[in-house]
Amino acid sequence: MDVKNYDKIFHLNNARSFLIHGDTQSLRYASLEMRYLLEAHVYERLLKGVDTLPKSIIDKWEPNKAMKMLSMFDKYADMDLRLTISNQDGSDSLVIDSPNIKNSLLTSYYNTLGSFLHLPQPTKAAGYQVNKLKLNEIFVALERLTTGNLIIYAIPYESFECEACEQPILYTSHYVENNKTIICQSDKCKNEHHILLEDDLIKFGSIVLAPCGECQTDLKIFYSELKEGTKVKCEECLTEYLGELIFKATTDKSGYGTSLKKT
Repeated sequence: MDVKNYDKIFHLNNARSFLIHGDTQSLRYASLEMRYLLEAHVYERLLKGVDTLPKSIIDKWEPNKAMKMLSMFDKYADMDLRLTISNQDGSDSLVIDSPNIKNSLLTSYYNTLGSFLHLPQPTKAAGYQVNKLKLNEIFVALERLTTGNLIIYAIPYESFECEACEQPILYTSHYVENNKTIICQSDKCKNEHHILLEDDLIKFGSIVLAPCGECQTDLKIFYSELKEGTKVKCEECLTEYLGELIFKATTDKSGYGTSLKKT
């Protein structure tokens, strides 16, 4: 899809026209157009990174959820950016701005606009009106997103191989510094890997090793599958085990875990 399909000014102008009319039905259409504007803003950004971003982000249709996921990898995802181009002595500078919207506001606006697209609940039906003042407030805030130019600060992505499906899992330094686990981005897998930072090394692991009670061979169990009812068979002696949830007291008198019980 061409980025021209995401025409924010088109949706802004439509919203403006509906706000001028001011009746309830028009205000609902104004809400819809402003939601389109938010979607266009986010999808325009994602389209520029369609060849490098994790598929799990690209496939998110809700703009607020997509940007929240993107921000886990890219700390600049919801920031305003400014590019200044000038001569070496600083003269004849050209300033290019790229207005953006914080994830918290994006989510708040998107949900508020969505609430106006529904009929009122029976307990709120009497005297119900779409909040035009709120819509005008959101309109003014979103208008700045139609100015400036799209600037993307290229974040380097790296990858490692999923221990379950052997497909590449993308990550960034920002992600591993702020998260303890990462999930495989393949739709058919979703295997969870733990992240371990040791000095300058980054390690990923999703397998728990437990010795077989019969032959002492290590049982390999994926951490994300270790739960109540998990069935595991020893590859060496074929002894079968069943996952069983247990509660175990710790120093602070709380805690739980999962154990394997021979069947």
